[in-house]
Amino acid sequence: MGGGEMTAVNTANLHRRIAGTFVAGAVASGLLVGAGVGSAPSAHATCGSFFGIGNSADCTSTLFSVAFAIGEGAVAHADGSFGAAFVIGTNASATTSAGSILNIATSLFGDNNAVTADGGIASWATNIGGNNNIVKTQGSGLFNTATNILGSNNTVTTQGGYVNWARNVFGSGSSVTVNGGYGNWALNAFGDAANLDIQAGDLNTVRNIFGTSNKVTVLGGLGNYARNLFGDANIITIQGGFGNSARNLFGDTNTLTTQVGYADLANNFLGNNNIITSRGGYYNGARNILGSGNEISVGGPGANLNLGLNAFGGGNKLTSGPGNLNIAVNSGGSGNTIGAGGPGDLNIGFNFLGKGNTVVAGPGPFAVAGSVIKDGQTITKTTTGIAINDFRIGGLAAPADRDSAAPSAKAVGNKKSKAAGNRKGKG
Repeated sequence: MGGGEMTAVNTANLHRRIAGTFVAGAVASGLLVGAGVGSAPSAHATCGSFFGIGNSADCTSTLFSVAFAIGEGAVAHADGSFGAAFVIGTNASATTSAGSILNIATSLFGDNNAVTADGGIASWATNIGGNNNIVKTQGSGLFNTATNILGSNNTVTTQGGYVNWARNVFGSGSSVTVNGGYGNWALNAFGDAANLDIQAGDLNTVRNIFGTSNKVTVLGGLGNYARNLFGDANIITIQGGFGNSARNLFGDTNTLTTQVGYADLANNFLGNNNIITSRGGYYNGARNILGSGNEISVGGPGANLNLGLNAFGGGNKLTSGPGNLNIAVNSGGSGNTIGAGGPGDLNIGFNFLGKGNTVVAGPGPFAVAGSVIKDGQTITKTTTGIAINDFRIGGLAAPADRDSAAPSAKAVGNKKSKAAGNRKGKG
């Protein structure tokens, strides 16, 4: 083959190689465009950054963290150390802050959710499903978690402290907050527009299950437990103290309070529109069972082992204490006022199947006052002894029927005439 022919062949091969390169480049470009753009999303729909490589406006990571975001307008920033930020959703975000260690922020599915694991060590913020949720762990805490599952328009937050948990499950429009302390747990499950709040304190628990528009609060203290189950529009509060419990089960529009004190109980069961208070002292209990519109107040500063119990009655007012070992009980009947102690010790006031009675026992000690199957009585026993209906032991306490009239004028006149006749006969 001559030199001219060799030159022509080489020139042809060069042209084919150049053309092949352009074709391959065009195909590769098409593949990249097809993989990155798909059918229609924006150019910043999906991104990833791993160990500081691949940082962009929407995805960033540090040397020891990873971040990825999938979805139109999704953003993931893993700015801490040994952490991660994961997002799947439209206009959703997940962020771990600079200076944090082992934090994880996760937003999986749902739109317009913002998840932040901010500061601290090993704090996790998680949102799964739902829309427009804000989930945060904040401050210099340790092992704190904030989680929302399948509810929308919720705010779930832990702020500082250690090993605190804030949870919302299936509820919407709710706020769940743990602020400081350690070992605190706040949970809303299936309830909407609920407000759960733990402010400081340690090993405290607040729960709302199925109730709507409830406010459940623990303010400080240690080992306190506030719970609402199935009731609506309740306000349940524990303020300080140790080992206190405030519970509402199935009732509506109740206000339950334990304020300071130790191992005190405020409990409502199946009743409506009740105000139940256990305030101060030790081992005081205020309970309503199946009654409506009752007010029960137990204890007070320095009051111990007092009990107020309403069962099966409505519109009753019970007071036990201040003092020690006082008991006020209503069983059946309505519109009764029952007091024991106030102040005083070892006193008992009770009503059984009566209506419109006022029963007061104490100061005492050992004063017992009660009404049994009668209506409209006023029974008072202030000193040691017993006053139950017309039966009395000790002192001069006597029952008085509110509907009993004063002695008639005729009866008084008869007595005077008989006395005058006796004097005349003797004369």
